[in-house]
Amino acid sequence: MWYNWIFHQPQLVSDHGHERGNMDRLAYAKFYAAKKHAGQDYGVLPYTHHLQEVEVVLREFGPTDTATLKYSEECPSWEDMFVAAWLHDVVEDTNAKLRDIEELFGETVARLVGAVTAEVAPNRKMRTALTYPKTREAGRFAVRLKLADRIANVSNGGGSVKMYITEYPDFRRALYTPGENEDMWSHLDKIMDGVK
Repeated sequence: MWYNWIFHQPQLVSDHGHERGNMDRLAYAKFYAAKKHAGQDYGVLPYTHHLQEVEVVLREFGPTDTATLKYSEECPSWEDMFVAAWLHDVVEDTNAKLRDIEELFGETVARLVGAVTAEVAPNRKMRTALTYPKTREAGRFAVRLKLADRIANVSNGGGSVKMYITEYPDFRRALYTPGENEDMWSHLDKIMDGVK
């Protein structure tokens, strides 16, 4: 990576086949995710619809305590969260690697993406059993990202909602910490009660 000191914006020319130029990180994350998820669908929509919905959920439940959230070691900025929203499935569902995400978007975004990336296992139940502890251990911002993903998935409807309803007790038990992300948990509880 090299820097354009005149504009104080990172200039990145990667070996991944595209240039970032003066594009801000969030715009580049959207571009990168669209390229990586090209050809993948989310129901009848392009997969990027889901990624955008995750960002929308994070913005809806945005920082309530900016002094604490902005300077947390876990997540230095809300931009990191929004970038991670667009990249949260890229390692799990494409040929991207966590080292690519770290190189292109920084350690914090890579840590968030890695925390919500499903572990490899023979079935979904085992994958979630291996993944949720990792997500919780990564901290409240990783859990917040996962909550935004789940809220977006359930709010969208579709065939997976029944699966999410069935899994919800285990999901909540594995990831809920009293006093953290209460606004999102309350919202997800209401959605789940409404779709049962």
